[in-house]
Amino acid sequence: MQIKDHVLEFRVYLEDTDAQGIVYYANYLRYFERGRSEFLESLGIPMTEVARPDCRLVVYEIRIKFRRPASLGDRLEVLTSMVHTSEYRLTFRQQIRRRGEDDALVSGEVDIVAIGQDGSLKELPAIYSRA
Repeated sequence: MQIKDHVLEFRVYLEDTDAQGIVYYANYLRYFERGRSEFLESLGIPMTEVARPDCRLVVYEIRIKFRRPASLGDRLEVLTSMVHTSEYRLTFRQQIRRRGEDDALVSGEVDIVAIGQDGSLKELPAIYSRA
């Protein structure tokens, strides 16, 4: 089941870019993380729930495509949706695009699983199936 889309808007600052004023590729992962965090908050799932020591949400796999770069000063949007793929996994589908444009600069899917304190895989808590 796919959950509604969420949009997070922000601006590209100097700290996000390389010497040519282009967003450094690893920062897109940070933008995806912010998008997922805000998405869960919008569903009533606080970050303290995501980081509980007895059941942490962690990245299992990332698939990402870089189509075009973002640049210093760009206004960007991170679009995030979530699919429950199993009792153990959530898949977040995400895009980063310039505000007002339809074409994605970067797109990806991020699979998230829950682990216990010992690092072993756990079933997702019920709060994520209600979201």
